[in-house]
Amino acid sequence: MAKTARELITLQIGHYANFIGTHWWNLQEASFVYDDSSTTDINHDFLFREGITSQKQETYTPRLLSIDIKGNLGSLPVDGSLYSPHRHDLSVNEASWHGHVELIKQLPEEKNEYLMDLEIEDSRYFTPRDEDKDICMDDVTNEQGAKNSSLPASQKIYDLSKSVRVWSDFLRPHLHPNSLYLLDEMLLQSGRTVVEGSQSNFGFLAGASVFRREDVEDGITDRIRLLAESCGSLQGFQILTDVHNAMGGVSQGVLQHLEDEYSAKDFITFGITPPHLNPQTPQARAVIQTTIAQSYSELSSLSGVFVPLNLRSHCLDLQAPVTKWPHLNIEVNNQYLSSSVLAAFMDTMSLIYRSRTSPLPVAHIVDVLTFGGRKIAGGSLALPFGLGVDDYLFDWVKGHKPHLMSVSSGCDISVDPVSEMQVIRGVQSSRLVSPDTRLPPGVRYTSAAQLYQSFLEESEAPPSLRFLTSVRDSLKVSTPFPSIFSEKLSDDGLLVPSDSSFSASSVKSTPCGAGLHQGGSIGTLLEQLLGSAQNLDVTKVPQLIDEGLDKEGWSSVLEELKKLKLNYCHNEEMESSDDD
Repeated sequence: MAKTARELITLQIGHYANFIGTHWWNLQEASFVYDDSSTTDINHDFLFREGITSQKQETYTPRLLSIDIKGNLGSLPVDGSLYSPHRHDLSVNEASWHGHVELIKQLPEEKNEYLMDLEIEDSRYFTPRDEDKDICMDDVTNEQGAKNSSLPASQKIYDLSKSVRVWSDFLRPHLHPNSLYLLDEMLLQSGRTVVEGSQSNFGFLAGASVFRREDVEDGITDRIRLLAESCGSLQGFQILTDVHNAMGGVSQGVLQHLEDEYSAKDFITFGITPPHLNPQTPQARAVIQTTIAQSYSELSSLSGVFVPLNLRSHCLDLQAPVTKWPHLNIEVNNQYLSSSVLAAFMDTMSLIYRSRTSPLPVAHIVDVLTFGGRKIAGGSLALPFGLGVDDYLFDWVKGHKPHLMSVSSGCDISVDPVSEMQVIRGVQSSRLVSPDTRLPPGVRYTSAAQLYQSFLEESEAPPSLRFLTSVRDSLKVSTPFPSIFSEKLSDDGLLVPSDSSFSASSVKSTPCGAGLHQGGSIGTLLEQLLGSAQNLDVTKVPQLIDEGLDKEGWSSVLEELKKLKLNYCHNEEMESSDDD
């Protein structure tokens, strides 16, 4: 691994944020290169750290703090299993009391087939080997009740879409014991509304209040401090947070702490709204919508740049149409499936600052995307990229564009673009220019980014401020990434002609693209947000009143949203707004 990586700490705050994060860490581990004969353009040292267990075993774990509610871990122990894998059941014989002892055992959480197979693979690493015995791993497999198979878990095909209940049900990498912090739901009991398919939903101020508790704040900030102290050259933080519930308020407390203690560092915040929300009452809907508006207002002011992530086309309309990719099949009501798309965006977009050859400092990314007081940017994803099995990029770009679809509430990135950063991955040098194509003298393309940048400059496509990079590594979508791809794709993610006799198989990797964009479409998003927020009457929602939101506080939120929107207005629009 390269030794020049300036580290980033990742914070995942909320249940759906952890669904996305789990897919993302799985994707990163799938791209690890273990032998000298293979190459990679990705430097994993930006987000992972080395360690060693008490058994002197080397580890490589995410530089991560994950925050969730108690009960959302499933079978995963709160301190993980990497540094304490051997757990034995307690016995009444171990009690120091000599009288009658009653031992009450909680039944262990049931594990799906994928987790059982991972447990067997781990046993080969953790279990001490007896040099005097030849242990047959097939026998171990049978003893542990797993399915008979010679394939490792990463190569088997599972259907986890119906068995996954929580994000740890498909987590592949091991976590450091200090990577998890669980909040007690009882601390949020100032009010309660029911959201179908999720736990009770609490508002922004309930989360902010919980963070201010001394034990909670100390527990979270101590873990952040330990992560920061383990870094040699920390450049900043990336925060993935739910914004539709109390976790938005918790994130406000976390970001305020980062601002106070790490003001010289940079923060990128991804504010996430799940597409599956389906509140059953008007008041429940109002709590969610109010919390989203508060989160946008507060978190954007504390972040270097704030990127909304929402597969629906409106940030407050919970039933708005969902963004659809031409060659993906997604059930938006299934968290395991929908979160995989946003994880593909995170894994690809983040290559801007974690590639081996020319990673951009996060500070530079923030500067490019936030000039003029514009603190909110949009995201896009092309999954797959769109190349056909017989295509070469040089010819393809003349008649096509990557299918860059919005992952930020339907923002149209083509509207008044100001600046952008794009990543293309998985387009190999052999697919840049056809052997039959004769290039002008002196012209030679060595990367997809160089070729595509040249095409955009020649066509004078806006914006003028653009950063474009590429890596050779495809997006590795092996197990436990879900099977969401069309049958019209080859196993390496290329489009197959409709008249082809190609036999469909599961996609194992795919070229794709992603981007971060600044432009007029963010103003449209904020206009929608402000317009919907102004129609909410918080005085008619008892839970919001119980949590401490009054009419004056809500007016302050609306005023901040207006200020955000004004940064995207032209002069005549600003004058009209001032008259209002």
